[in-house]
Amino acid sequence: MILSHSFIILELSSAFLLKTKGTTINITKIIISGSVISYLVYFGLHNLDISNPAIKLEEIPKTDIFLLTHNHYDHLDINAVRNFPYKDAKVIAPLKLAKYFNRFKDVNELDWYQKIKINDELQITLLPAVHWSKRSLFDTNKTLWGNYLIEYKDKKILFACDTGVGDIYKDLGNKYGPVDITFINIGAYNFYPIMPEKDKSVYHTNPEQALSLARDLKSKKVIGMHWGTVILSLEPIMEPKERFKKNSEKFGFKSKDAIIFKIGQVSKLSEILD
Repeated sequence: MILSHSFIILELSSAFLLKTKGTTINITKIIISGSVISYLVYFGLHNLDISNPAIKLEEIPKTDIFLLTHNHYDHLDINAVRNFPYKDAKVIAPLKLAKYFNRFKDVNELDWYQKIKINDELQITLLPAVHWSKRSLFDTNKTLWGNYLIEYKDKKILFACDTGVGDIYKDLGNKYGPVDITFINIGAYNFYPIMPEKDKSVYHTNPEQALSLARDLKSKKVIGMHWGTVILSLEPIMEPKERFKKNSEKFGFKSKDAIIFKIGQVSKLSEILD
């Protein structure tokens, strides 16, 4: 994804690498670097993966900032963190998650609405999301989770934690909008009959709900993610992509502004914002 003419976006199989001229942010729903965002999938669930990352962990470019959104296994893989090659990257994580980054030199925990100023042109804020946290039987919601608002010069990018529907997004849109680009989950929503409602999940938006939240955020463009890589739910694999594109105009987005990346695709922000 690109924040300026010098930003590029690379999809890494349900993960994104964001790079600018001066800083690299790596987000995995986990990683960020002043110039690159990379969203890493959970590499451990090999039997559930249906696609491979576009590049290997050791091939990730030099990273300045590493962002973590929450602790679920499909977003926080301990081996990936342990073997991450750039331990000097600035880590930004929600409260109570610093413990996973003992080998890193600069680890920062944020509460909702707290921000970190990286330099005169870049700042990052942790914002609320409708989700939860858990890695074992006894730690439900003992650590925080959240969306990241990345502000670079006059551009705003919201990278969503996994999220469900909530009125909080209208509040965020009023306070921080308009947003130039929103990355939001569009898959893992159908758990019926395990859950009582078909096609809906409390913690994951379906494609139409994702478009609605992007509209609440006053987002100019929206990029659908969190689909087609790890099997977490029961909807057909390609359904999220198809519904996202088909229904975009119902929520005020032209079809070209509701964007789906191919794995390994690289794009410039200037091209996306045109």
